[in-house]
Amino acid sequence: MSFLIKTAKTLRNHWKKSTFFFCVAVYGAKYANDRHNDNLLRRQYCEEAKKYGEEKIQLGHRPRRVTVFLNPAAHGGKARKLFEKTAAPILYLAGIEVNVVSTEYEGQVKSFMSVLDTTDTDAVVVAGGNGTVLEAVTGFLRKEDRSFSENIPLGVIPLGSSNLIFRILFGLDLKEVRALAESAIAVVRAVTQKVDVIKLDGGESKTIYAMTGLEAGAYRDAEERKTKYWYFGPLKSRWTYLRTAMKEWPPVFKATISYIEATEENMSSSDSSEALKSNKYSLGWSFVSLLFGKKQNEIKDADRKAKQLAQDQEDEKNRITKDISTVELTVTTTSLASNTSPVKALQVSLGPSEPTKTQLINEGWRRIKKSGFEMGSAEDERLVVKKVHIEPKEEGQWYNIDGESFEAMPVEISLLRNKLNFFCPQNTNSDR
Repeated sequence: MSFLIKTAKTLRNHWKKSTFFFCVAVYGAKYANDRHNDNLLRRQYCEEAKKYGEEKIQLGHRPRRVTVFLNPAAHGGKARKLFEKTAAPILYLAGIEVNVVSTEYEGQVKSFMSVLDTTDTDAVVVAGGNGTVLEAVTGFLRKEDRSFSENIPLGVIPLGSSNLIFRILFGLDLKEVRALAESAIAVVRAVTQKVDVIKLDGGESKTIYAMTGLEAGAYRDAEERKTKYWYFGPLKSRWTYLRTAMKEWPPVFKATISYIEATEENMSSSDSSEALKSNKYSLGWSFVSLLFGKKQNEIKDADRKAKQLAQDQEDEKNRITKDISTVELTVTTTSLASNTSPVKALQVSLGPSEPTKTQLINEGWRRIKKSGFEMGSAEDERLVVKKVHIEPKEEGQWYNIDGESFEAMPVEISLLRNKLNFFCPQNTNSDR
């Protein structure tokens, strides 16, 4: 009893120290519990991967080979440690032959992709952020060998700051360890889905292939500047939009856009054109096809080309051109924008040309708290288009493409339907 009384007096007399050490003890217990739960989660995924690794390989077959492009600079330089602790064991236990390529400079992934062949790998996995994924997708579709993008699936292990593609494929509510493990086990399960790609053609070998789209305007510029205000801590994002409202007004993006409105007819012809290009590389050369099929295929191809040329000429006649001055311009797909349009095409959103300062600040603050993928605002003017050409009017303007910054330049944007195969969760194996 005397011990309890003595302890109570000590706690009362030294309540500040007691409170401090109590908080430290609670934090330590929570930290240890979280680490324990993370280890249990890793073990659960490793046990599933091990079952795949224990399956017998048929005579004459070899283990799957996966090429991993790892950006060690991602996640503040912790990317390699995170990959090796969570994702790598799952891939190895599944009996996969893993070839890890650590990137050392920007553009290296595209260089590797240009020499990678279907005989070298069965899948490509990007372990990094938005920039590394953008490089890999661009490298995939710049290859002259179209069979590579058709037969080699692409995986994403989220090691960047925002990981847009992963969040679209796997959802938003996954914590770090589960996200890494789920992306790795998706490669093991080999469940894929077709995903649309956005082509941004800047001419002179400056073509970029993106997954989410393009943003330009005041909100993009504000998000780019917010890291400069790190000294505001958690309020830096809110201060960014206040500071934007204090600068030269209105902060608008000026350009000339010309676009072809999307219809079911011209979008279906576009899909047929892509299928025709694909078929050129998938035709088998057999004795029977050489005798009977070659001539018929040539006639069909010529007929399709003639129809496609006529459709393209008709589209160009209906191209609409106008000058814009807007607080924000975005281009994404109707699928990602949750557009009610039955036509799978591009969606162009144009913000107001003369917003009030209060409107800009309120909209910016709303986006800080948003969840899920979103481009533009609900009040924007929306256009559903097959193609759109953007020509900026002023220098010093910038685009944001899949989370990466590019200097604004004239660009022709079009949609490539179901162009790439991405590894995905088991319950979402469907076309987008």
